[in-house]
Amino acid sequence: MAFPESFTLELLNRIDIVDIIDKRVPLKKKGAGYSANCPFHQEKTPSFTVSPSKQFYYCFGCGAHGNAIGFLIEHDGLTFLDAIDYLASSAGLEVPKSNFQSTEKKQQSSNLLEALNIANHYYKSQLRESSQAIGYLKDRGLSGQIAKEFSIGYAPAGWQNLRLAFKDYESNTLIKSGLTIKNDQGHHYDRFRDRIMFPIYSTKGQVIGFGGRVINPDDDNPKYYNSPETPLFQKSYELYGLLLARKAIREKGYVIVVEGYMDVIGLAQHNIRNVVATLGTATTEFHIKKLIRYAPEIIFCFDGDKAGQAAAWGAMNNALSALTDNIQLKFLFLPNQHDPDSYVRENSSKEFESLLKQAIPLTEYIVKYLTTENDLVGQEKKVKFLNELESIFKKITAPKLVLLFKKRIAQLVGLDIDEINQIISTTKNLYKKSKIKTQSRIPISPTRRFCLFLLLKPKLARVEDLDFFSSDHLDDRLARAIIETTSFDKNYNTVAIIHYLSSRFDGELIDQLHVQLTIFDEGIKIEEEIDALRSNIQRRHFSVSNKFKLNEMKQKSMNALTAEEREFLKNITKR
Repeated sequence: MAFPESFTLELLNRIDIVDIIDKRVPLKKKGAGYSANCPFHQEKTPSFTVSPSKQFYYCFGCGAHGNAIGFLIEHDGLTFLDAIDYLASSAGLEVPKSNFQSTEKKQQSSNLLEALNIANHYYKSQLRESSQAIGYLKDRGLSGQIAKEFSIGYAPAGWQNLRLAFKDYESNTLIKSGLTIKNDQGHHYDRFRDRIMFPIYSTKGQVIGFGGRVINPDDDNPKYYNSPETPLFQKSYELYGLLLARKAIREKGYVIVVEGYMDVIGLAQHNIRNVVATLGTATTEFHIKKLIRYAPEIIFCFDGDKAGQAAAWGAMNNALSALTDNIQLKFLFLPNQHDPDSYVRENSSKEFESLLKQAIPLTEYIVKYLTTENDLVGQEKKVKFLNELESIFKKITAPKLVLLFKKRIAQLVGLDIDEINQIISTTKNLYKKSKIKTQSRIPISPTRRFCLFLLLKPKLARVEDLDFFSSDHLDDRLARAIIETTSFDKNYNTVAIIHYLSSRFDGELIDQLHVQLTIFDEGIKIEEEIDALRSNIQRRHFSVSNKFKLNEMKQKSMNALTAEEREFLKNITKR
């Protein structure tokens, strides 16, 4: 069953968004609301606002907006259900879990988390017992403090060591969590054996999987080995080290993406903490969307070999559709034979940070990659270059970036920008993301203004007002929806009603409402405004209705008019 909307509305009515956001972004009182530097983009002057009366946030800089649920999803990286759980707990409400998640599935998730947590404690205890594993970490330059901070452990050699940690070793929970494997003969054995263990945490601080690295140089198995996909762990969504790196990422204003666990930990050992790693898979669009919640700049740091070049090109392609004009992607390739961990150990953190300043911007990287073996001499080579660029441009939805990049391409191939526009097509949704900036200039009709005032003061809505909004015009439909919602419960606040509307109208209208409500003067006398607008709308309604009746009567002869119609005509003539 779907999650009950009535509970979400009640929840939004009970919580205070100021408290929720202030715990994560320190707010300062400003007029009737609060402000801060926006957590979703870099800025020096605060443009992020939080309204206690409307119970939503809005940034005048980047257009980010929403309610407390949306903030937790965008800022903390929670799922919708996790955000609901968190807010319900803070409000002392019991979530009707049976309505959106079966008891069986909930229990399964709980069992998997418990199994992974037990295994994590076991692996950490085994690290303390293994001089070989401790020696390996020390040889890699890691201290006991860093090992403790990242909860590093050790899975001993042997096939069934986890029997010591679990009473029911043959449990399906251990198989589903990725801790054990059952072979064709029905025998169970540990997935991770003789490996340094790196627990993978969700943004909620729960262990959802593991990565393991061999320590025996004679081991023929893959050097790195991850948990399989499980109900808790999907590699394309998760990033190693993000839980610990979030604070540093926000403070630095950028995030470094590397390829391995040891790169993250090795850099942290040298106090470079704004680092995350992908989990044995190429960087995905979901990774990018998750990272840009924390910083506007992403630096991909790869080895300088062919594998590193291939990984960088894949990351670039997957990132394009998530880009905006407020986001910067950069690429750094280390000297041959070096990864981030080895480089910082051989040199220093200062030299590594100096190297980061040499990272090349996205468009420069694309041009450099495509012209490595193409000198653009001759028409055929230029055509090849333009053909390779076309698929890239189709993925980019950042209008300013596209314009400047096209100008750069025009210079390289000796064409003007109009000719480039004819040759290279771009995504049809190119300007969709920039609409938020111009919405405040959209003319506000009397009906829309009436709707906005009702959102601010829902108790002033009247059921009889429904008679005046009977057309299929967007604003009339909006007015009907607001009045109908308040008829259910006049205690619904602004943000609860907007949440209700968001499932019935498209996102563009909801964006407009956020912008228009934000620019309303807090000191305005809403009761007087609503009364004046109601009178105006009533007059308009009766005027339209009278014109319609009059046009109908014109089609009849005087003898065919009813007594009521004659009386109506008499009154109209007197006016």
